[in-house]
Amino acid sequence: MNYGEILSKAWKIIWKHKILWLFGVLAGCAASGSGGSGGGGAGTGSGGSSSFTMQPESLDFIAPSTQQAVSNFFQFLSSVPVWIWVVLFIGLFVVGFILSILFLMVGSLGQAGVIKGTGMADSAELDAPPLSFGTIFNALKPHYWKVFLLQLGYRVAGFILTLVLIFPIILLVTCTCCFGLFLLIPIGWLINMLLDFTTIAIVEEELGIFTAIGRAWQVITRNLGKVLLMFLILGIGGLIVAMLISFPLLIIPVPLLANLALTGARSVTMGLVMSVLLSLVLVPVLIFLGGVLRAYILAAWTLTFRRLTLDQALEPTVLNEQIDEA
Repeated sequence: MNYGEILSKAWKIIWKHKILWLFGVLAGCAASGSGGSGGGGAGTGSGGSSSFTMQPESLDFIAPSTQQAVSNFFQFLSSVPVWIWVVLFIGLFVVGFILSILFLMVGSLGQAGVIKGTGMADSAELDAPPLSFGTIFNALKPHYWKVFLLQLGYRVAGFILTLVLIFPIILLVTCTCCFGLFLLIPIGWLINMLLDFTTIAIVEEELGIFTAIGRAWQVITRNLGKVLLMFLILGIGGLIVAMLISFPLLIIPVPLLANLALTGARSVTMGLVMSVLLSLVLVPVLIFLGGVLRAYILAAWTLTFRRLTLDQALEPTVLNEQIDEA
């Protein structure tokens, strides 16, 4: 397997077919789809016997008008009945659950889109026009729900396993002075690779979920060294690029910290506004760049799967030719 050819072609594909950048951004929603709403409750007592009051001296660095507004806000929170907090918590949980499903659906669309688009581009002629969103979407529609159910099943199974194994894992880490974590790294790597290759097998080879899991396991175990080497290349390279992309995030709190330093912590308004504006500018750009990186990595894995399965398909042919010559 030619690693250089895979890495260079993955870049050429996403550069020519820039619609894959959009699918890469959408694929990032799958990572956000497992978040749950935390819901905060200011547990107050019955009948307002223990109302919360904000001490003015604790807000010396804020303007007096802002202090009063914050104090009034916390007094309002302390007067809210407990049943309203319960209803609010349940409502936030339901909304968070629905948003998680929607994020997962969008993320599954993005993952399937990058895989399908990469496969179509890899099989197309060199002078073929760039792929469109509609072309990729129509091609992946037969496989979308299988990808979504795979991702959903993975998260549900992961949640259940976490609940079951949380105490054994804590015990393992405690008894081995954290060295037990190193035993979990290869397991996590194998599970993630199995999930990625299963998704690729579903889209590329039009397999059912359980058949695709078996196919992915077969490809990984038969080419473990090659897959591991590609994992190191993409993992280390992707980590370095991701760190460079995320570096501008360090700039966001700078105006706030500078404002605190220059005013002796007496005012945060101007610095806070500047930091918020910076985040509004930088975060969308970083999300876009992260989507491009995600599209490239997934395209490289798709090409890796295609080359490995092609090699396996050619092995019997080469063997038969050798037998005929003998």
